[in-house]
Amino acid sequence: MEENNILTFYDENDEAIQLEIVDSFELAGKKYAALATPEDIDADDEESEVFIMRLETETSGEDVFVSIENEEELDAAFEMFKNRC
Repeated sequence: MEENNILTFYDENDEAIQLEIVDSFELAGKKYAALATPEDIDADDEESEVFIMRLETETSGEDVFVSIENEEELDAAFEMFKNRC
C-alpha cells in the first residue's frame, strides 16, 4: 500500500500505534475502515489483528475515525469486511 495510508493512533497509555488502511466500505449508510499494523499486513497471516473503525464527518468537513462501541454494529462491520476479503 502507499505510504499515505499509514495513520498514527494513540492507545489508552498514550503510546503511538501505526495502522494502515487495508479496506474501506459502506454498511447501512455508514462508512467504515479496516486497519492493521504494517507488520501484520506484510506478514500475510490469517491471525493478524484487524481494527474496524467508523468514519464520521465533523462539521468542518474533515473525516475522523471513531471506535465502535456497539457490539452488534462492530460484528456486522467485521462480517462485511471478512466477506470482502
